Amino acid sequence: HPMFGSLQPTRYDLTFSLLGIPVRVLPTFWLTGVLFGFHYLNSAENGMLLLLAWIAVVFVSILVHELGHALTARAFGYPPRILLYHFGGLAMYEPHINYTAAKSILISLAGPAAGFLLFGICYLLRPALPDDQVAREALWMLVWVNLFWGLVNLAPVLPLDGGHVCREVCISMSPSRGMNWALIVSIATGAAICGGFFMIQYPYGGILFGLLAVQNYMELQQRRAW
Repeated sequence: HPMFGSLQPTRYDLTFSLLGIPVRVLPTFWLTGVLFGFHYLNSAENGMLLLLAWIAVVFVSILVHELGHALTARAFGYPPRILLYHFGGLAMYEPHINYTAAKSILISLAGPAAGFLLFGICYLLRPALPDDQVAREALWMLVWVNLFWGLVNLAPVLPLDGGHVCREVCISMSPSRGMNWALIVSIATGAAICGGFFMIQYPYGGILFGLLAVQNYMELQQRRAW
């Protein structure tokens, strides 16, 4: 369930296979990475290196996150593929046999778990890093992307991983009304996190969660109109 629109292949996509899993990277992924890291160019020293380090950290971190989803899906017998796009990544698979809420929840949680593992490994290796600005900033970027955003991603807001878990729990409790309850939780939580981000003066996060809250509200209204 991608955020904000359909994702069509382009002639400029980067495609490769990792651990037997097909990976496609849309050009908008790199563009968004540059936009979110553009402020590093304000650094009088090593500005371009810091921007390149940011893009590398985002690419590796999101790829590892999606690999967590994809490898878990494959372990359950669902052949996956990975797409990296403008607002992050997507691990896609077809749950054709023996699909349960428990398996869905495990697949959803495997992505953040992989990110936390990557953070832990990098944190343990920090004494081996050279003592320079780029290395210190790159470590902070890894903390930001894998630890902080990994925790934020567990918020019960669709289509984040925490939202998927919330949806499965709600549908298990009430097959007929569960999806509506998951959307209501998504709207309330998304709006609260949006406000929190603006309070700490982080507008990017505020805008993102505001858009997610609006997207879930619109979906809830459509479902009620059926």
